[in-house]
Amino acid sequence: MNNQDEICFTNVTDQCVLNNILPADANAFTNVSCNQGIVSEYYVQVEEASDVVAALDFSRKTGLRLSIKNSGHDYLSRSSRKGSLALWMRKVSGMSHETSFVPKDCDSTPVNVITTTAGVNTNDVYEFAKTQNVTFIGGYATTIGVAGGWVQAGGHSVLSPVYGLGIDRVVQYKIITTDGVLRVANECKNSDLFWALRGGGGGTFGIVMEVTHRVEPKIQLAVASISYNRTSSNVLEWLSILVNNSLPWANQGWGGHYQAANLISVTPLLNLSEAVESMAPAIKFATKNDGNVVIEILSSWYEFYTKYVTPNEAVVGGLHPLAPRLIPASIFNSTEGRAKMMGFLERLISLGYSPYIPNTTPWLYRWDPASTSSTPAWRDSIWELSYGGPWAFNETLEQRKIQIDLVNNLTAMVEEFTPTGGAYFNEAHPWTSDWKEAWWGLQNYERLVEIKKKYDPDNLLSCWKCVGFDEGNAATDFPCLDVSAGP
Repeated sequence: MNNQDEICFTNVTDQCVLNNILPADANAFTNVSCNQGIVSEYYVQVEEASDVVAALDFSRKTGLRLSIKNSGHDYLSRSSRKGSLALWMRKVSGMSHETSFVPKDCDSTPVNVITTTAGVNTNDVYEFAKTQNVTFIGGYATTIGVAGGWVQAGGHSVLSPVYGLGIDRVVQYKIITTDGVLRVANECKNSDLFWALRGGGGGTFGIVMEVTHRVEPKIQLAVASISYNRTSSNVLEWLSILVNNSLPWANQGWGGHYQAANLISVTPLLNLSEAVESMAPAIKFATKNDGNVVIEILSSWYEFYTKYVTPNEAVVGGLHPLAPRLIPASIFNSTEGRAKMMGFLERLISLGYSPYIPNTTPWLYRWDPASTSSTPAWRDSIWELSYGGPWAFNETLEQRKIQIDLVNNLTAMVEEFTPTGGAYFNEAHPWTSDWKEAWWGLQNYERLVEIKKKYDPDNLLSCWKCVGFDEGNAATDFPCLDVSAGP
């Protein structure tokens, strides 16, 4: 799932990639130029706030655009921009734990928190949380920046069904806005900026230097790891089990990842016997189809992370135009809805696509609708369904456009029967047509634009289809992403 998004999509020679299927294939790198793509030629290694202020001043005086790179997990390549001055945030590294934190200028109940600076990644914070005997609700990879775009756009986790999204757990940001001022943003101070940062997206309102996150006590988890011997004759039966059981599983707190040949899921709400009973349909199917089944209780998130996440990191550098869609629970609550979902999955399988389905939405989490700015679709969905086909390293621009058109057509199909769904800003299809509605909802988007104008009136920070993006400037500002232009 970790894609190579730094290619220039509109120029097939402006890239440096391997063969997706066979990395050792010499045809991909013999007598082939290795070019920059959209990766910036200029970087500032940020170590303190003054480095950011200097970069902002330089950008304002010269007109050179800025990009902000934390970990680069954004699937729309927003952490890279051709010709920009990039701020490399990973050296801003530090963590602290407080059991009774009160946000600045607030008179509120103290909360248990971990504060992370901009360069801290998930592996860092999970190891630190273990030493503090607490649980940090974070992403499903070792290298996600927990103060970067992950926690400014949504931030889903396999623990989100019970404990909420990353943005739900933030109690305070420290951010340098484009005027060079270091601001504190929380419910009591710069509350409009706080709301915008909780879902409006990274690289938009300023440069976040520090985030304070609520943490949970150490929690015990029931784990289900189930796989089977996939064939063309049994894959649809497996997918039907996922479709028919996803709603009851969501109601039991399961969060994880479903794929066409396996699932991995956790819940803090069930004991061992309850977990076995809950997963019985999948267990029965896997046993019948030469599969492997592990249902167990682990003592902590960290134990799950080291046993299941770190040994199975996703491949990096694939060429896949992905198109995730948040699928509302209502689809799974009716025979008609489930039939439509199965029809769509059958279509994906017929195209040779393998659906990837994070069930990481905050389904059971109690949420204040006015508190965050991401799409409200997160709150009544139970799947983030992802699909898309691989590109060959040597495809022509026309071949790329055919693949993009196919994914767009599939998106239109799924949108037709999920009109109240949406998509996740960090992982969405780069060429989503209704991006304002899909990623935020129009009401949220209009408010976000006003906040953007307040804190970045000169639009010093801009990125692909971020808040304030001007479609009319796509060809000049983002030529490598403007696939609407001719070859």
